[in-house]
Parts: sequence; structure tokens; C-alpha cells
Amino acid sequence: MQADELLIEISENNSQKAFKLLFESYYPSLCIFGRRYIESEEVVEDVVQDVFTSLWENRHRINIETSAKNYLITMTRNFCLNYLQRNRIEQNYIQGKMTNPFEIGSNDLEEVVLFSELKSLMIETLKTLPFEYQQVFIMSRFENKNYREIAETLGISVKSVERYKMRTEMKLRENLQDYISIMIIVMIIQILAEMNH
Repeated sequence: MQADELLIEISENNSQKAFKLLFESYYPSLCIFGRRYIESEEVVEDVVQDVFTSLWENRHRINIETSAKNYLITMTRNFCLNYLQRNRIEQNYIQGKMTNPFEIGSNDLEEVVLFSELKSLMIETLKTLPFEYQQVFIMSRFENKNYREIAETLGISVKSVERYKMRTEMKLRENLQDYISIMIIVMIIQILAEMNH
């Protein structure tokens, strides 16, 4: 079910199932988007949770003029700016970094993609690499093993581990750069690592 359909289900039928699906699909990406405005990861997570809480509490007043994705981005942006305003730093931020903080650009819409899409793209990219490259990356990022532990497990040198990991990350950057920035790629990897614990 598409995001637009999920919002209709939430708004018209009070569907908790649709709300859960929407939350699971967009929460990670909106947190990443929110980091454009607020540096603290914990604060951003709280702000995005507030976005979804407000969405549910005001579900019968939802008015979408463009798309569900645009609606969620706008809410997240506004909630972030409200937080900054409460902390008296919004004006400096806007003057220094933004021309129109409430304007939604095409890059924003492209960047806030479904987390499942990003995950699938990363997995497909890893599959194109040699098996040992995949193993080094998985053991390093998802299992938190150091280079020496990986080298002993795979029977290769520490230098090879370093080289395989570097080439894998370069390939990921190359394949995902049209979708998201390098900084966000690293954050997605961190989220995936946490999910695998």
C-alpha cells in the first residue's frame, strides 16, 4: 500500500495498522532528513516521533495537496524549526544557511525515500561484489569485528581486510550517490548495523 493510501486509511478509517506501516516506512528516513536542521540524533528522533504523534492525533484534519511524502517532509521540517525556535537559534540558522526554510525542493523529495528501498539497493550492491568483500563488510559493520579478527576468521591478511572494506564502501558510495549523500549512506549503514544486533 502506497503512502498516500495509508494516510487516507489513517484519516478516514482510524487504521492503526496503516499508521504503523507508515511509521515503519518513513521514520528512519525522516530522522535522517531532520539531521539537516538539528545535530543531535536523539533530539531528531524525539522530534520525528512528535511528528507521527501529531499526525495521529490530528488524523481527521489531514489535508494533502501534493503527496504524502511531501506532507511528511513539511511536517518534519516545521517541527524541527519549531524546536530550533524554542531554543532561540532558529533565526541564526535560517539567515546563515537557508533562503526559505519552508520551501520543499525536489532534492528533499528524492532524498526522503523509503528505508526499504535504500536497504534493498545496498543489498543488491553488495551482491555484485566478490564474496570475501561482502564478508569483510558484514563482519566489520554489522558484527563489530576488528580487522585482525576478520583476517583470522577469513584467513587473509589485515591489509587485505582494509582493502576489501575500502573498495566495498567506495562501491556503495558510487551506486547510492544519485539517491543520497555520502553522510546519509554512512548513517544508513549504522542503522542497519543496529537493526542486526
